[in-house]
Amino acid sequence: MALMGRKQKKESSGSASDAVDLERLRRDLDAAEAERSDAVRAQTDLSERRNDVLASEDVGQLEAHETALAAVERRVAVADTRCTRLAGEIEAAEAQAEQARRRIEYAKGEKALAEGRRLLAEEYVLAAKALVEILKRGEKLRAAIIEANEHLPEGCDPLSTMLEPVFNGQFYPEVKGLTKEETYFVNKETGLRAGPYDLPEYASNAHKWERRTRTIDLPKPSFPAVEHRSVLEYTNLPDIFPDSYLRAAPFWGRPRFGNPERTEEQRRVF
Repeated sequence: MALMGRKQKKESSGSASDAVDLERLRRDLDAAEAERSDAVRAQTDLSERRNDVLASEDVGQLEAHETALAAVERRVAVADTRCTRLAGEIEAAEAQAEQARRRIEYAKGEKALAEGRRLLAEEYVLAAKALVEILKRGEKLRAAIIEANEHLPEGCDPLSTMLEPVFNGQFYPEVKGLTKEETYFVNKETGLRAGPYDLPEYASNAHKWERRTRTIDLPKPSFPAVEHRSVLEYTNLPDIFPDSYLRAAPFWGRPRFGNPERTEEQRRVF
């Protein structure tokens, strides 16, 4: 009981002496288990020799043997009691050390919670508002470009309204860029390309033809299959309050990918 009271007092401070005490208890238990093992061996030896002592028919020798056996049995009983006590104290000390460790982690979590709330309430909101202002400025600049394109001077081409340096839409539904691979067949004997009636892919004709591929340059279309998706339309900035936004993009929840064949369900972001 005195040990438990002492360790409960140290538990609140979480000092390094708790670890020292736990290590001392473990050493004491190792010593107690060694003593018990030695006593059990001695008890076993004396028990095995008792018949030999009885065979001597010497009462004095038997009394001395039984006295020694009783003494070693007491050693075993005391060692058992000491091992049980020390094992219980170690278990309690380990539980207290684990709880102390968890309280330290909990205190760190409390600090992280407070800092996280401050971070969102102060730094995130300020940074998000600054980003909103950047996006608003970009929209005004693009509006000026659109206005200029509506009143072009003679001989001037329309200006691009794409503020990003790289086009991220898609020119054609079937290809990603302005080139595509074309497969064709050439007659191995004549070197002529296969016509519509040559059927080079038939198994019976396969030995006559060589399959070849080439890259074809495609003209840039006037209107892409998938328009450029500007950061101005796809940036969505939630506020820290429920269901409120510092900026709600018109294409909120839709990824900026260029596969027009995906379904509306596949386009949704959860």
